[in-house]
Amino acid sequence: MVSKVTLFFIVFGTVYFLESIGGFYMTSAVVFIEKQFQIPSKLSGTMVSAGDFAYIPVVIFTSYFGGKGNRARWIGAGCILISIANFMISSSNFLFPVEKFHVNSSYIPPTLVHQINRDLIGSANDSLWLEEVHSTIDPQNRVVSNYEGDERHDLLKKYISYCHSNKGSDICQKLEYYMGQRNVVSELDVSHVRLLTSLPYAFCHSILNTIRSDHKADECKRDQSSLGPFMMIFGGLLVLGVGRTMPFSLGLPLMDDNVKRKNLPLYFSFMFFVKILGPVIGLLVGGQLNKIYYDFNPPHGLTPLDPMWIGCWWLGFLIFGALLFGPSLALYFFPSDDLDLGKEGAEEKLLDNGEVVVKRPQRLNLVDRHVRKTSDGKVHMPVGAGEKATEFFTTVSELFRNKIFIGAMLGRIVDVLAFKGYFVFLGKYLELQFGVPQFRIQRYLASTGIVGFAIGVILGSISMKKFRLEGRKAAGWVAICSLVAASLSFVNSTVGCKSVIGLMGDQAIAKNFTFDTCRDDCGCEGMPFYPVCNKAGDVFYSPCHAGCPMGWKNYSIFDNTNNPSETLIFENCECANHGIQEVSRTFCRIEECEERFNRFFMNQAMTAVFGGLSVVPGMLIVLRAVPPEHRSISLGFNGFLVSLFATLPSPILWGKIFDMSCLMWQTSCDKKGSCSIYDTDELRVRLHIIYGCLRLFSLLSDIWVFIWAKGLKLIDEDDSKKIDQKPITIEKEKEHPETEEVSAVADRVEKVAQDLDTLIDRRGS
Repeated sequence: MVSKVTLFFIVFGTVYFLESIGGFYMTSAVVFIEKQFQIPSKLSGTMVSAGDFAYIPVVIFTSYFGGKGNRARWIGAGCILISIANFMISSSNFLFPVEKFHVNSSYIPPTLVHQINRDLIGSANDSLWLEEVHSTIDPQNRVVSNYEGDERHDLLKKYISYCHSNKGSDICQKLEYYMGQRNVVSELDVSHVRLLTSLPYAFCHSILNTIRSDHKADECKRDQSSLGPFMMIFGGLLVLGVGRTMPFSLGLPLMDDNVKRKNLPLYFSFMFFVKILGPVIGLLVGGQLNKIYYDFNPPHGLTPLDPMWIGCWWLGFLIFGALLFGPSLALYFFPSDDLDLGKEGAEEKLLDNGEVVVKRPQRLNLVDRHVRKTSDGKVHMPVGAGEKATEFFTTVSELFRNKIFIGAMLGRIVDVLAFKGYFVFLGKYLELQFGVPQFRIQRYLASTGIVGFAIGVILGSISMKKFRLEGRKAAGWVAICSLVAASLSFVNSTVGCKSVIGLMGDQAIAKNFTFDTCRDDCGCEGMPFYPVCNKAGDVFYSPCHAGCPMGWKNYSIFDNTNNPSETLIFENCECANHGIQEVSRTFCRIEECEERFNRFFMNQAMTAVFGGLSVVPGMLIVLRAVPPEHRSISLGFNGFLVSLFATLPSPILWGKIFDMSCLMWQTSCDKKGSCSIYDTDELRVRLHIIYGCLRLFSLLSDIWVFIWAKGLKLIDEDDSKKIDQKPITIEKEKEHPETEEVSAVADRVEKVAQDLDTLIDRRGS
């Protein structure tokens, strides 16, 4: 039969695991939230920090008052809030859909519809009948006179071009009439044009691109503000921040109360392993969901390899919220043993010598056993606001006088300031630097960085128990591991590659941020960013800039059964300039980037291992540096300052660093949206140098802790736990040994008091 303690830790571990998924899953979602709602990185960094806006003012009070109550109920309530927050974040996709506007038959003149479809099919028969009515439509030959070297088979195209700049003229009205008489525009014809104007790439076709630009201008007349989804996600993260205050600050002391000290490193390593396994699962799930388009209906030709792909980020929040709600509710209503101090469930055994051995089952301490209690065994709670405030601020002032606690806390602040925002935007950086799709990046982050960190945590806890790292030994261990991890982080500043985005950035700088085409009649200005390469690896901003006409090799946009693939090839592209005039996304050379991408993650794995080695010793230093009754408030106050000065500004800081390296912004209705092209070399150096310097700066606090940590006990068993957990042996019809021990101690204390009184009387006389 499973004991209550074991059952509790199963439920608690499940909740702790599911809660840990959401925070890191956000790192795989933020890049797609930017694209879907057109939010710049600095603003998305502010959005990610929303959890800390709520965490900061709440964490101290929840850790202080939660530590005096049923901690399981507090943790369960916090995780229920996290579940609700996940539902709120996911709902932004449904409450604020990115509406798609499509052209209709009344939007495009029939002549344009017919011309576009004629160019796609490649037939020139329509010019034959036009030659017969040419004199009727244009008796003064005004259209033909505008063109030198006229060729009669291209007469219709000349009429269409003329009417583009002379709308409403009598020539164009007559042309519309004859076109309507000869060719009735069907719904299928309009659907072809509708599809062509909604593709994620543009062809070299001035008429079609003009329609696309005009249609986009009409879309901008509608309200498409990103404020709604931003506030919904921001609000969800605020609720998540409130819920996140409880599992960590209350969970560690709860485990400390129910586990022997000598086993704490292993239990803590397991707890951190669960905490790390959550992000691994989150990143792997994010990688799989990123293969799915956010509305399950990707535009033709758009694949996860393309910069404009938007993964199904919202589905993960929906799944994790649903999974977390049930176990959190079970934890909230979990029964406590704290008031059950009798012999219920105890086993008695009569020995041959007449003694009775009573072995009580292990108790589950959900209320902190170190808090002050009244004479009847109840937790002491201050009466009135004044007494509560006095006791609270007295506790906080004691923490500020603790040199080890202050040093460890300052080091954690700098470490989190460096790591939090860096990791949030790491997936985006890798996509820009190496041209690798997000679903692969999330798998690599899970299998190297996170798993490496988990291995480091486990090795660190085993080493701590094996080598009995106490006091300065533990502090020195933390300092050395931090130094190695910081040094390794500088290495990644030298590992870079010219991905497609990097090549486009070089091209933008060289051409003063203009992307020309070899044909003047393509109308590529304002067309969507869809980089393609020729066989030589030369990159073009889009198929339009490569001079590609409508139609492409072995592919039909009108075949609904043809799924988008990475083998999309555009043919007859006049600007390709390399034998076969074909361009494709798959022609872009990535072999060198693949090799360097793998090298980056090998170094990242080593950095993660050394980073994990110091986690358990560092946490035990914080936990043991304060009196036992102040553990929850110390962790809460630590979380308060870390959030205020690290996790809150960190994503904003790193988002700003990314934006500083942006070369070209997307614009949506004359408003700045997300960045499309970066200076990847500048971004690589700036990112890793700043990160490494921050990690080195935190080393100063590790040295400070080393100076003051002499004699600090971390894993030695304390007497209170030995007495609390050992079997109780009593003689028949006699009191418990604990009672006898307490009585003996009381007698000794009374004797000492009498001796002191006698000494004082003698001094007075």
